[in-house]
Amino acid sequence: MMEQLIKRYRTLYPLKGTSGIKLMNIENKPDMKLPDDFKEIAQFYSGGLLGGISHFSISDKAEPNITRETLRLRQQSDLPHEYVVLAEPPSSLIVMNTAGTPAVLWVDATDAEHLGKRALVTPPDEWATYRDFFESLLDEEEEERDVGPFDR
Repeated sequence: MMEQLIKRYRTLYPLKGTSGIKLMNIENKPDMKLPDDFKEIAQFYSGGLLGGISHFSISDKAEPNITRETLRLRQQSDLPHEYVVLAEPPSSLIVMNTAGTPAVLWVDATDAEHLGKRALVTPPDEWATYRDFFESLLDEEEEERDVGPFDR
């Protein structure tokens, strides 16, 4: 299954993953446990533009990255510790729930501090798994570039 996802991604972008050691370094930070599907995808996708969204770098060597942005928002807005920040599109926030489902939430920026109570003013976009989220971004990218099933 992952091979098909890699093949789809490779038709759009070169493979540039994050090493297992760098992923372990991220997980050594407080409350930064990463889901398995995220770690599998991180082996060929290290962040950047996808689906029209600029995602934070997964590696802590580049800026901005998921570790620093997550820690920053935990301090500034009381972001609950089970969330990892993936991207910050205009007036919104995309986070990964590392302790349950839905795994990925795209919330209005004003709702970020309410994530722990799930008392959100604006209903978020949700994906059950990080893989589902990633695949939806690939769908958008393929549609935008008009890449059909025979091009894969």
